[in-house]
Amino acid sequence: MGDKCDSYSRSSFEDFGLLFSTGAMAAWVPVSAQFPEAALGRWAPLTGFVAILFFIAIVGTRTLAKQALVQYYLANLARVEASVASRLPPNDADAFAFARRWPQWQATHYEPLMQRFLLLFAIFLAFVPTGALAVGSGALQAAVYFGCFLVVGGIYGSAAGRLRGAAMADA
Repeated sequence: MGDKCDSYSRSSFEDFGLLFSTGAMAAWVPVSAQFPEAALGRWAPLTGFVAILFFIAIVGTRTLAKQALVQYYLANLARVEASVASRLPPNDADAFAFARRWPQWQATHYEPLMQRFLLLFAIFLAFVPTGALAVGSGALQAAVYFGCFLVVGGIYGSAAGRLRGAAMADA
């Protein structure tokens, strides 16, 4: 079980799709500006930003799915640890407490770090494309992108909240 958790954790952190798509978001306006308007159309910058936004959300949600599996394994491992610990002398009971300690460690160390990362990421995803579209394409396209950002961000936030709620219920 530990190997499975480790494998899912590693694959989440080694996911270059998110890194690539963030770079694509930053480079989209200069890249799309190299083509004549007739080739891509007036809505190409907005379409590109929205497509990249959805790709980022899909990769992020897939990572949440991996985290859900890790949470499931940890919840079951905690039950095994509790069973083993109940058979040990009281002073050795904490020897099998990795999974049982995770929810507390997650709440005090991991979540504050991830909240700051996600806030920085959301600020980038919200304001870089919105600003670029406002300057290059106009307020309407900027507003459409920002609306898409709010919808996609809400969906992702809802999924992350459900995962956190499930993890806390298992703790």
